[in-house]
Amino acid sequence: MFIHCTIRLLPTRKNNPDKTVNHVLHIIIFICLGWSLSSAEEHSFDHELMSPDSIHIRRSTEGNAPLLKSLLEQNDLKAFYQHAKTVLTAINKLQHDGVITREEACDMIWSLYLIGGAPMYEAPDYTSDQPWPYKNEKNNDIYSKTRISTAISLMDINQLSTTLKISKRKLIHFNISLLSSIIKKIKKMHIKDFHKNDESLYHEIFSPIKHQSEMDAKDIGNDIKDYEWTHKWNNLVTFSSRNQMLDTYVVRIMEKRFILMLVKYFPDQAGEVVKYIRKAGYGDGEVLDLIDRTAGYNSNTAYLYQGKNGEEHRKKLQQKIRNSCPAASRNANK
Repeated sequence: MFIHCTIRLLPTRKNNPDKTVNHVLHIIIFICLGWSLSSAEEHSFDHELMSPDSIHIRRSTEGNAPLLKSLLEQNDLKAFYQHAKTVLTAINKLQHDGVITREEACDMIWSLYLIGGAPMYEAPDYTSDQPWPYKNEKNNDIYSKTRISTAISLMDINQLSTTLKISKRKLIHFNISLLSSIIKKIKKMHIKDFHKNDESLYHEIFSPIKHQSEMDAKDIGNDIKDYEWTHKWNNLVTFSSRNQMLDTYVVRIMEKRFILMLVKYFPDQAGEVVKYIRKAGYGDGEVLDLIDRTAGYNSNTAYLYQGKNGEEHRKKLQQKIRNSCPAASRNANK
């Protein structure tokens, strides 16, 4: 949305007219030309995310973020996530090189925000005989969400906060909030134990076409309806694969990076760690289990196990280890 502004400049003797005009043009760019998301995007973009605006990171007028925003407004998710892959690769290279300007840093933060908040592909409908529209996109949406955790984990917070002229604390909270929101979104999409339904669903798809085995070979394929079941089959296979991928990418990749960053950025601040774990969609009873399977109990995480609940959890964990490895337990007690 563009807001038209008229600014009349009255130069004085002390003013340099050329410099003043340039200054006003920058004001027009960053204030008058708003980055408000279109109505089409408002129905799907995650507006619960912390905006870079909130930590005073100015909007990028050049680079990748404006194009990403434009593709979102057009609701062109195919093109959006294809470009997101390129952007994330460039961001990782930029951070690896170690030299980054303020404009590049602003564009990077806004790009991560847009990719993180963008809607994911609509799930394949395995009850439909229509092909899934994103079948050739190679799960770019899931890959892009996951690669945000890579980009955040590579950030040099000290250097970046200096470049952006904001506090380290604000940048850390922005990054962790973004990552926790993505994990929560993916966890909500994942259907636990869906694979247990695969066999019955496959049977349901194939049962109506049993008559094909009794048809003459010359008759098979004469009617397009003879092959409509293939779309249901492909949609089911794709749905099941994506569902497993959501769980795999959260558990094996994002969870570990998430917890390690929390421990790094909030040492001896168990309250902050637990707060963001809850924001990522985990219940109170899941917190210590999550820490167990990612960072584990060590000198860096011991503060997270303090208190009655932490002590009881550790005892149960030790007992579980002893029960699963009795020989090792006997040797440890000698």
